[in-house]
Parts: sequence; C-alpha cells; structure tokens
Amino acid sequence: MDASALAMRRTRDLARRLLVVALAGLLGACAYLGTVASQADLARKQQSDPELRTTKHLLDRETYFVFGTLDHAPPLNAEALAVIAVSDAFRTGEVVDVNHVAQPDSYYGLNLPAGDYRLLVVSDLDHDGAYEPAEILGGRRVRLDAEAVPERVLGDFDIDLGTPFAAGGDRFGVAVRASTPLETSLFYPRGSLRTLDDPVFGPDMAMLGLYRPASFMEAAPMMFYALEEDISFKIPIVFVHGIAGSAREFAPIVAHLDRRRFKPWFFHYPSGADLRQLGTMFYQLFLSGTTIQLQQMPLVIVAHSMGGLVVREAMNHLTGSAGENHVARLVTVASPLGGHPGARNAKSAPVVVPAWLDLDPDSRFIAELHRSPLPAGLGYHLLFAYADDRTFRTGGNSDGVVPLASQLSPAAQREATTQRGFDATHTGILADEGAIAEILRIAGEVQVPLPAAHLEAMREGGYDVPLGADYSPMETYSIHTLGVYLDALATGVVQPAHPAHRHFLQAIRGEVAPEQAFESAWIKFRQAYPDRAGLPRVQH
Repeated sequence: MDASALAMRRTRDLARRLLVVALAGLLGACAYLGTVASQADLARKQQSDPELRTTKHLLDRETYFVFGTLDHAPPLNAEALAVIAVSDAFRTGEVVDVNHVAQPDSYYGLNLPAGDYRLLVVSDLDHDGAYEPAEILGGRRVRLDAEAVPERVLGDFDIDLGTPFAAGGDRFGVAVRASTPLETSLFYPRGSLRTLDDPVFGPDMAMLGLYRPASFMEAAPMMFYALEEDISFKIPIVFVHGIAGSAREFAPIVAHLDRRRFKPWFFHYPSGADLRQLGTMFYQLFLSGTTIQLQQMPLVIVAHSMGGLVVREAMNHLTGSAGENHVARLVTVASPLGGHPGARNAKSAPVVVPAWLDLDPDSRFIAELHRSPLPAGLGYHLLFAYADDRTFRTGGNSDGVVPLASQLSPAAQREATTQRGFDATHTGILADEGAIAEILRIAGEVQVPLPAAHLEAMREGGYDVPLGADYSPMETYSIHTLGVYLDALATGVVQPAHPAHRHFLQAIRGEVAPEQAFESAWIKFRQAYPDRAGLPRVQH
C-alpha cells in the first residue's frame, strides 16, 4: 500500500471514529480535529515542561470550580481587581488561573486542577497596568483533591480582606486585562449584565466551551448572566442551553416574555465539561439558597437539550431544607434524558470530551439521573420535538439530533406533569410559535407570593428624578425602582404585609433607626420632594 493510500485509509478510519462520537451531527468535526491536534501538543508540552496551567487544559484531567465573595475590601483600584491562583507544584509561584472580573463584595470564580493553592486578591494600586506582589490585598489557601472536594465544586469559599494573610515570597507580574468596560451591578458579579448579542454568547464561545472548557472558563469565569439589573418582584426564569449551545438560542422566547413579570437569567457554561460537576454547580448557584437567595420567590427553569440533564442532575442535590430556593416549574425541551446513542463508543475517540461519557445511554450518569425524586408540588413539563428534517417524513423517530426514545425516556415520563410534542427540529423548537406559547403558558401559572395591591404598586416603578451625591447607589436604586411602592406603603395606600414593611413605617416615623437602604432613601426623598404628585416615573 503506497503512502497516499495509507493516508487516505487513516483519514477514513478517523472519520468513522468521529462519526461514532459526533452525536448525530450536533458537533463540529473541524473544531474537533483542531482539538485532537491541540491536545496532542499540550500532552507533549506537559511531558517536557510540566505546569498546572497545562494540566488544566488537558481534557482527560479533572478540574475544580471554586467560587466565593470578596469581603471587607480596603481602599483599592476598583477598575483593576483580580483573584490569582498560585501554586508551587511544578515551579515556585506558578500562576494557574486569574479571575479578571472580580469586584468588592461580589463573587469571583476560578477553574483549577487538583493541588494546593494560594488564592491572592490583587489590585493595580499604582495604575501601571500590572498586578504585582506588593499589591496583594489578602488571600486564602485551599487544597483541591477528591477527598476534600469530592464533587469538584467548592462554593462559598469567601475571602475576607479584613483578615491578615501571609502571602510569602510570591514573585509574579500579571497584566491587567485590557477589555471593553463591563457593566457593574448592585447585585450581580461584574460582567454578568449582558445583551444576547454579546460576543460571550457567540458561536465561537459555544464551541470553545465544548472542546476547550478551561479556555472558556478563563474567558468567562462566571456562569451566571442576566439582561437587566435585579428587580426583586419579578419571577426569575433560568434558561439552560445544551451541548455547543449558548444563551443566545433563547432569544425568540425572551422576546415574547412579559418583562414586567419575569426576569431572564442564564446558566452559560462550558458544555464539554463533566455533567455531574455542572449539575453540582447549577445547584450551588440557583437552588442551594446560599449563592442566590430568593427567599419566597418561586423559580422557573427552562432547559434545552443536554441542559435538561444538567438541571435534572442538579435536582438530585436538593435536600428539602427551608433555605433552598423553590422551583415552581421545570421545563425540559428536546432533552436526551435517556442519553445519546452517538456517545455509546465515545471512549474510542482520539480525544474524549468529558460530557460525551455522561451522554452514553449505558453510563452511570444516565443510570443515576433520576436517583432522587423531584420535589413535591413541582410542575415538570416535558416538551419533545419530532420533525426530523432528514428521516421523519419516511418513518424516522427523532428531531434530527435526539431520538424520541431518549427524549421520552420512561423515567422522565413517569416524573412529568405534562408531555407535549412539537413538529419542530432539535434547535427549531426554540423558535416554534407553539412551543414558545406553551413555555409562556407554563411560566404564567406561577405567581409572586405578594398581595395583589402590593404587586400592582411595585409594577408602577420608581421616580425618575435626579438624586444628590448623598444617596448611596442602593438608595438611588430604591427610589428609581420602587419609589412608587414605598410611597404607597408610607401613605397607607397598601397595608404592611411583612415585618420589614412595619419596620419601614416605624423608621420613617422616627420611632426606630433606619436599617435598610430603602428606609434611609425614603426619609431623604420625602424631605427633598414633599409634593410628589407630578414627578415623572419609570417602569421596569
């Protein structure tokens, strides 16, 4: 056999192996071939010059998600603040990961391989464009291994900058990331507020998340995103994309949402990562009640494709404790709840994406996906698609990507409150008018646990007037967002229905000291604007 024939045969063999794991055409073969080459390069580099940073990018190595808040920050350069993970495993002071979107009193996130680390909080105090050891504000040490963090998610790992930290003799210079200024939020991490046309939701990032999860996490370390600043009385709907997907795919549904009632949130994650780990991360962020605290506000979840598996895995972590957030409705859309047959022989692929192993119908992950029952009272709605644009008209039984047998797995059907199919393709269902109407109908069943009069006053918005420098950002938010409601409560148009309401009334009467920003804000505001009849308003 000559060299050209041999090369052609090898190409055919590789193509066959790719077809085994391509998940029925869902993934990009060209991107995968690039991944095979880059993984080989990384493996060679790790042999000759080992680093934890290289380890993190090898798909056959496990990594850990670490996140927490930065508390009690001293004076700093708020525009240039970062959290740096440093290790001495292979060489002294190796910088393994950097979170460039940190901000005081908010969350940071890191993605790290197993090992011992110093997490250092730094600020560019001298404004020279670099983080240096002299600019360390504080830190914390952490050990990441299977014994210490068995589920590979370490949440609530807060760093108290008011506590002395002995950083040691670290020597590093990390450039401040020059990027488009990110919108800040009173409630969310910096960079969490985006529009759906933002590059972070683009196809390049989606493929990066599939084939290079560690690179995705370096570019977008926070997996929570929102379209607007938080409005407390709106019901959150969390959208969860599938493999090689992004939040942008939900744009047709978001366009039809009643934004006076609902606020869209997104779990935008590296879809090539281990599904158990992603499920744990989803639980920690949205369900545990320790990261996002919804109190009595109900939550709606809409998950497409593989996102349905991530969410169902997360539901297994629920304990029923009073502090957990309440999921009122769960909607899975064209989800391979029984796995995907294209992943059955994933182990034979040249490079294995971790998510593929879990998608194998015979995997332990699929076998244990329904190991815990869904919470009592949860409405679970299973939407499936059946318009196979290649085979359905001649007797096919899929949506072009996921077989109906997987979308309608027996375990999922037993759990479902309702099941409904749509003559749409796997991705087309997200733009299908009937499917969108059904999702909106399901979400519309959920009500805010507040008296109608209170909710009506809240939806009237706030007063759109300039406020002086003596108003804190939270006080300004209170007047601009809830001013009309505070007015109604103060004047008796609505009656107090919560201890916080009664404390508000006592505070504005001078009977007790104000404790919350909305109390002190209203005291200032009513003095500045005693006649509020003609003030302009803004609704949210």
